[in-house]
Amino acid sequence: MSPRSPHLKFKNYNMGSCQTKEKSSRASERVVEGLKSKVRVLQGEINEMMCMRERESQVYERELMVLALRQAEWRRERKRLKDELRRLGRVVEEKEERLRCMEGCCVLEEQARRDETLEKWKQLYFAIKVELDDLISRTHQDEEEMVMKELQAKEERIELLQAKLASMEDQEFKREREVDILRQSLRIMSHKKRGTKPGKRSIQEF
Repeated sequence: MSPRSPHLKFKNYNMGSCQTKEKSSRASERVVEGLKSKVRVLQGEINEMMCMRERESQVYERELMVLALRQAEWRRERKRLKDELRRLGRVVEEKEERLRCMEGCCVLEEQARRDETLEKWKQLYFAIKVELDDLISRTHQDEEEMVMKELQAKEERIELLQAKLASMEDQEFKREREVDILRQSLRIMSHKKRGTKPGKRSIQEF
């Protein structure tokens, strides 16, 4: 048997080298494809996370806007109540002054009733003032619904005060009429007595 020629050996070597390169190339391609697939999966997860973050950011911004609107509305309502409270305070002062001016024209029983009415009115006024001060001290709390309910209660109390004030003014008007009638009666009696007893001193008018 004759030995193989060098040319045949070189040919076999080249074929083995090509097969090895092809196998190595296929393995590299599979690795690259696997890496690309992982990159696509990771990119999809990143995109999904970015979308979730964007939605969460939009929801958070909307909540902040709603909270800001509610706080602004609450501040306006608080200012309105404070203005109403100051106005009612001035009304109380005016009523007290008028009642002091009428002290000399009223009997003790009428005076006691007026004082009782005024005291009740003051108690209601100061009760609302205390509650409003307490409400102001809790400005920065996040209990918006509770605050709105309390504000509604304050409005109802203020309406009650206004109704009581109107009733008080009606009573005052009636008392003034009674005092006028009493004065006229005293004048008539005084004229009659001066007509029958001219020597006596006339009754002092109110």
